[in-house]
Amino acid sequence: MMMALMLALQLSMGMAASPVIGVVTAKGSFRLDNAATKGNGTLFEGSSIETGQNSGQLQLTGGVQMQLGADTKGKVYRDRLVLERGSGEIRNASRFGVEASTLRVVSDDHNAVTRIEVREPHRIQVAAMRGNLRVVNSNGILIAALAAGRALEFETKGAGASAPTTLSGCLTKTDGHYYLTDDVSGVTVELKGSSLDKYIGYKIEVTGGHVPTAKPAGNATQVIQVSNLKEISKRCSSGAAAAAAGGAAAGGAAAGGAAAGGTAAGAAAGTAVATKAVIAGVVVAAAATTTAVAVTTDEDNISK
Repeated sequence: MMMALMLALQLSMGMAASPVIGVVTAKGSFRLDNAATKGNGTLFEGSSIETGQNSGQLQLTGGVQMQLGADTKGKVYRDRLVLERGSGEIRNASRFGVEASTLRVVSDDHNAVTRIEVREPHRIQVAAMRGNLRVVNSNGILIAALAAGRALEFETKGAGASAPTTLSGCLTKTDGHYYLTDDVSGVTVELKGSSLDKYIGYKIEVTGGHVPTAKPAGNATQVIQVSNLKEISKRCSSGAAAAAAGGAAAGGAAAGGAAAGGTAAGAAAGTAVATKAVIAGVVVAAAATTTAVAVTTDEDNISK
């Protein structure tokens, strides 16, 4: 009797340590917690999932839905998906994170739809199919703010908090503070450095280091100490300038959306637009939404 009670206690403790968080279904076979499985299975906190030739659909108890492409591998938790390889689409995921390499993708919008693909260990593509997304690194530094309809590619090799940052955009000044909203990443930063006044209203490229002890003014996400500045154009499009100023006033994902709109306006006006940025060692490049991730809503045709 005593042994039966001890066994029941151990089982209940084990279940408490790994609560059920959802279910996974697939047309064919897949591996769940390193065991061959077919049809469907139960997801626990930290369950590993590896799809084969077919896609897999995950439904978490909190309402989050995930569709993993073929040949995709990752670990699932109540609040995040750690994607090791392959691709996926995540829905109904307010504050639910997707981690890949050193990056974490998250949205505050419950209706957001995120598509992400790990093409190589250090090369990740992210698309905001619906809603705004934020991409941060392991140090909590904002790497990109994506408005709906935008897609970016990230190369994380060589990333680090002390790595240099290179951004380009329109320089503005508000209440004695200098701001720049990067054309590619949508990130708004506060700039520190000499001779910035003469470049106000110019499109510039700056290189510098993140100042971790400095609190950014307004709604800038970080402070960059400028070590090198290059003039790109003596004019910013009116849309780009407004977006940069709005980034200093509005901040967060909204600033990213404004920056995205400013970039589009700049391109339409004929202003040269950078094709990449470097933030804390992470290379951020523009990517076409249609090719960012080859994931569709047809569960039979998801592939890398």
